[in-house]
Amino acid sequence: MTHGPIRLGLCLAAFAPVGLDGALRAAARAGVDVIDLPTDSSFGLVAADRSEHPGHDRELRELFDAAQLEVGCVSNSRDTQLLLGPHGPHTDPVLAGPAEAKQAHGLRAALRTVRLAAALGAPQARLMLGVPDLGRWLSWWGSEVNWQDNIDAWAQAARPVLDLADGLGVQVVVEPHPKQVVYDPASARSLLAAADGVRLCVDPGNLAAVGHDPVDAVRGWGAKLVAVHAKDLQRWREPQDPRGAGWSRYGPGPAIRFRALGSGELPWPDIVAALLDEDYRGVIYVEHEDALLPTEQGVANSLAVLRRLLPSATAQGRTW
Repeated sequence: MTHGPIRLGLCLAAFAPVGLDGALRAAARAGVDVIDLPTDSSFGLVAADRSEHPGHDRELRELFDAAQLEVGCVSNSRDTQLLLGPHGPHTDPVLAGPAEAKQAHGLRAALRTVRLAAALGAPQARLMLGVPDLGRWLSWWGSEVNWQDNIDAWAQAARPVLDLADGLGVQVVVEPHPKQVVYDPASARSLLAAADGVRLCVDPGNLAAVGHDPVDAVRGWGAKLVAVHAKDLQRWREPQDPRGAGWSRYGPGPAIRFRALGSGELPWPDIVAALLDEDYRGVIYVEHEDALLPTEQGVANSLAVLRRLLPSATAQGRTW
């Protein structure tokens, strides 16, 4: 565990195959005391419809208390994506049906995630609400359509969620990602300006995967930056298609794959130093997405890197 200004946490999504009890045991073995709890129905870590499970939230809180784990964030990335879409076959594995049914499913999931965060005492609900039209990042001759239309659609669709979160004292957090309205620093600034009270989670790996500087990605946000995700990145630079597990594309650029910290090319010493320079006082959540390493080994590797980089107490400063 880290006792300095920045805490280390763990996203539990990678542990969905072993269930919630197994995920909590893994978090204990990793030595973290704060977690991001995903509510995605595809993960099955929490009941999708808790109205059918009286006492579910209380039982969850008792479970986390017994494990001495704090829920820093409750999240949903897959169900909530259906609020804004896409509403075609891309999201049928979550829920097949017409756009109206998908939108209703996404809104219910977002509201449930916020309510669970409040019930568990988690300060944040990280929601990925999708994007109406990915093509708007291109300019089209003679058209005034642009990305701001997506920003406006997000602000309108998210209003019931933001109102609920405000009433319950929960911060709604967005994370830049190519499948979201917020996909880069510029779109993040636009959305934060359009939706009062929304805060930011930055994953330097996601932004580096689409060409942004991973160190600059964590700079300049001030109090709006409330969470950071940690994973490493490899970029394919050969002319032929990549071989091996885990490669994907985050747009029209070369293939990428995510790795445990220390197995890729991101400058995590510089990223951590930038966070310290920015007086960041939140959590760095390890997010395991390494297809080459067993989950617990990848998590242990990533935490070991961060523990070497983070101060365990107040630094004494220069000695000369």
